[in-house]
Amino acid sequence: MSKKLILVLAVFSLLSISALAEILELKSDASENDIKKAFRKLSAKYHPDKNQGNDEAHKKYVEINKAYEILNDPEKRQIYDLRGLHGLEEHLQGGGQMDVWGNRRGQPRGPNAHAEIPVDLAELYNGAVKEMSMQKNVICNKCRGTGAKDGQTTKCKSCGGKGVKMQKVSMGPGMTMQMQTHCDVCGGKGITHAESCPICRGRKVLPTKKTLIVQIEKGMKDGQELVFARESEQSPDYMPGDVIFTLRQQPHSTFKREGNDLHTDLTITLKEAITGFSKRIRHLDGHYTEVSSNEIIQPFQVKRIPGQGMPIHGVPSQFGDMHVRFIVELPKKLTQADKEILEKVFEKKA
Repeated sequence: MSKKLILVLAVFSLLSISALAEILELKSDASENDIKKAFRKLSAKYHPDKNQGNDEAHKKYVEINKAYEILNDPEKRQIYDLRGLHGLEEHLQGGGQMDVWGNRRGQPRGPNAHAEIPVDLAELYNGAVKEMSMQKNVICNKCRGTGAKDGQTTKCKSCGGKGVKMQKVSMGPGMTMQMQTHCDVCGGKGITHAESCPICRGRKVLPTKKTLIVQIEKGMKDGQELVFARESEQSPDYMPGDVIFTLRQQPHSTFKREGNDLHTDLTITLKEAITGFSKRIRHLDGHYTEVSSNEIIQPFQVKRIPGQGMPIHGVPSQFGDMHVRFIVELPKKLTQADKEILEKVFEKKA
């Protein structure tokens, strides 16, 4: 490997994701399509065939290819962001000893973070997007979670880099045994550093604000969970846990949900209950559902309207039903003439 290539890779080990994006003349949140376009443009511009004898162009070409290799692969990008180039190389050469987040297999997993999202029934009907902000610790980009200045660590001299030491323990008169204990100098890490990182001050992590975009799909239900894998607290000592959002449906003024069906009450007059009616109910997306009858409606009678319920999650073109319960409103008083008319009507019915 040439000295120039070694220098480029050494520089890469200290770059953040945003710095890699800058090599491709992009922002850190660039889309996959933008990354590919920028790579094609810049790799053609700095290609060795077009810049023979130009060492700076060759160096730039190597940087562009390395940045693209990391940014265009979601798995490599996430490992690099957490563990840097060294962690990425460990993962690629680890023979299955590293997981896709750059953590050693068998490493403890950190706690999950839980939060509830209040949602209106209309949001569950129409779908919605919510931005949820959270404070969490992330591994320091400057030291890559080592706590050391410029990430420079050395093998612990006390334990020889093993993280453990053998200690003799007395078991009684003339009896001793050897026990393996964590190294008290390096805390069981096997590495130490002379100077602390000036950014995280040796804490290895930094507090940061993260905004997660929560996609609420049509037909989702109260209590449904949306999981953001490995978005919880970061630490060099464990794998990040998940962030889990739980949907909590709020009461609605018109509808009550049961499964994929909607239930609502509709008040009608005694006249409408006897002679018929045609009414409209404003739905959750603004359209109107027609409710009509030419038959006599009994108090608290329920009418089912197919296809006017909630969209079925995963199959949003299909809907549950709407159940309309009729509340018959009786007149508060009748005149003598009204009573005589009603008596004649009911006498005929009898």
